[in-house]
Amino acid sequence: MNKPIIRTISILAGLFLAGGCAAPVDKPESTGFLSDYSKLELKEDGHLAYLGDRAGEYNSFMIDPVSILFERNVEDPVFSDKEIEELKQYVVDNLKDDLTKDDGYSVVNTAGPGVARIRVGITELDETIGVLNVSTYTKITGAGLGGVSAEGELVDSVSGEQLAAMVRWDSGNRIGRAGYTHMGDAKIAINHWSKELRKVFDEVHGR
Repeated sequence: MNKPIIRTISILAGLFLAGGCAAPVDKPESTGFLSDYSKLELKEDGHLAYLGDRAGEYNSFMIDPVSILFERNVEDPVFSDKEIEELKQYVVDNLKDDLTKDDGYSVVNTAGPGVARIRVGITELDETIGVLNVSTYTKITGAGLGGVSAEGELVDSVSGEQLAAMVRWDSGNRIGRAGYTHMGDAKIAINHWSKELRKVFDEVHGR
């Protein structure tokens, strides 16, 4: 057998093994970040959520700084401090953009009557392996997929009453391209969650 064929077989074998080991982000354990977990219910798409009757009474929102709730390996970190900070800001920016676009809702910096706080904590973060994330084959097998899990809630900015809550965990899109950055699939999930939140707010406001 000539060398080019041997190299091809070796590459395919490696991709097959990598695909077989790939797994979506697991359902996370509760961290204590949410003010109340008792009202969460399992939804059709597999995530946990609660939506209170009063959520539609709020048109202005404060977005708290994102919390990191998983333990990082300080000796051999997968993500640098800069990348983590960038991801935290990415969550805030996406929420702000999706909430305010198309004459949407106000995002404010001060608590008060009619203002609700959005709290988000990232509980797990899996890297996207870019070199295994650039072909249709590897995306279908799951090789290189990253993902993210998070807890979040909407609370009254004055009383702290929980108005809505969610626990979500998602891996990257097996068909779409997340690019070469190892946070690509996590960002895909965050984009999706942010747009879903805007859709929920529009529904409870009768838009």
